[in-house]
Amino acid sequence: MSIPGKNSDLIRRFKLYGFGFLLGILIVSFVYKGKGCQMPASAKLEELSWQKLEYTKHGECRMKCRGITEAEIKQILKTGKINYDKSEVHDFPCPTYAIEGTTSDGQSLRIVIADCDTISSVVTAIDLNRTTKEEVADTCKCN
Repeated sequence: MSIPGKNSDLIRRFKLYGFGFLLGILIVSFVYKGKGCQMPASAKLEELSWQKLEYTKHGECRMKCRGITEAEIKQILKTGKINYDKSEVHDFPCPTYAIEGTTSDGQSLRIVIADCDTISSVVTAIDLNRTTKEEVADTCKCN
């Protein structure tokens, strides 16, 4: 046995709550329409790719001896992923990020980029397909 006034009051509250909830969902969907959420790694990668890109002498030497072009560097910046195990995000004055990916010709690369204010500097380029230090040392005489 229930009290008639209490039951109808509960139903009225659920209707009011449901209306407010739906109204809130509509407002949030219009405000955030087309805006997705982004993981910190992809946000940093996007930031690095938008900055001015420069090459250190060591980076240019490594690219030349490994047959890596500027277009491939830009491709890795757009499609690669940051390997935080190989990155030094607390380096001073410029944190370094190791970005790994595969080029269109199948070359697996790691590009180390220093993030200095508004400039992304390519510090070095590593061919991940080469396994031994001797193999790398024989082809590149970069300091």
